[in-house]
Amino acid sequence: MKFKKYRDLILGIIALAISAAYLFYTAQIKKRPKLTPSYASARTIPYLLGILLAIIAVLLILQGIRKMRAYDESRDAGEKMSRTDLTAVALTFIVIIGYILLLQPLGFCLATVLYLFLQMLVLAPKEKRNLSLFACVSVGFTAVIFVAFRVGLQQLLPRGVIESLLGF
Repeated sequence: MKFKKYRDLILGIIALAISAAYLFYTAQIKKRPKLTPSYASARTIPYLLGILLAIIAVLLILQGIRKMRAYDESRDAGEKMSRTDLTAVALTFIVIIGYILLLQPLGFCLATVLYLFLQMLVLAPKEKRNLSLFACVSVGFTAVIFVAFRVGLQQLLPRGVIESLLGF
């Protein structure tokens, strides 16, 4: 009995437990009075993310059960992580920690653009890196999320240099 045989099943169960805890704590988020009527509140996006995580966890559990039944010992040796994969995982954690540390001082817009750009650099193969495309996607996605939260959901995001200059 090897860990690889049960990996997806175990990770799916852990993810389902995390999503249950996440949904429990999402229910604890206090609602504030709204200036205009709206169907969305501070709980809307966290609930959607918690439900999405639960769905993905259930799919991972089902995949784990399917893999347990069709497990082949000969494939075990060929599934080792390469050095580049380990480097990408380590760099991803570093970029995420940097985003968390820079979110408050830089604000949502600048920190998110920087995070997305760096994350795309880490995950893209060297021969397919397109810096201008990465910059456009980072700025565009951040702008869409900012407008969705500020205008659509009427929720504040961490302010920084750009938000102060623009008066948001």
